[in-house]
Amino acid sequence: MTTNNFMVDIETLSTRPNATIVSIAIVKFDRNGSLPKLENMDQCYIRVSRESCEVLGMHVDDKTLEWWKKQDESIRWEAIDNPENRLSIKDALIKLSGFIGNCDAVVWGNGDDFDCTILTEAYRLCGKTVPWKFWNTRDVRTVLDLANISPWSLPSNDKHHPVHDCYRQIYGIKKAFNQLNLYNR
Repeated sequence: MTTNNFMVDIETLSTRPNATIVSIAIVKFDRNGSLPKLENMDQCYIRVSRESCEVLGMHVDDKTLEWWKKQDESIRWEAIDNPENRLSIKDALIKLSGFIGNCDAVVWGNGDDFDCTILTEAYRLCGKTVPWKFWNTRDVRTVLDLANISPWSLPSNDKHHPVHDCYRQIYGIKKAFNQLNLYNR
């Protein structure tokens, strides 16, 4: 259970299970090993076409759009406004599945009702098979809570860029495992 762990993070235009996805990141990690530098980790980052999600009926929420307008311009540009290299949601999910491969993946998300739930619904809407088993999803927030670690205490470099959010969440898992003495179990 230690080598096929993947941290996923998405940026969306809603908080509903059928939210429009604008970017996806996934980083492979060994939950019992040391934390390498981000640039030395296997990772995949995908910008997603908003229009391809909306064609499938994926949700856009006015409150979430207002929240995005309050974010730093560079963060908003990367997540929403940058038109370069955006894949359709279907092609993005195919790429995500290819990155995970045919392993028995354990997929972590920040919250039990957000990243994995929204991606699972996107796979369903695209008629694609989810590349992980529902019993192999894990929640970062619960582990942090069990270790009495505030998510706000984690490093916050490049917040709301999904690759950096993945790394911050992996850092939090490792810190929590250390506090809970869960390594090598």
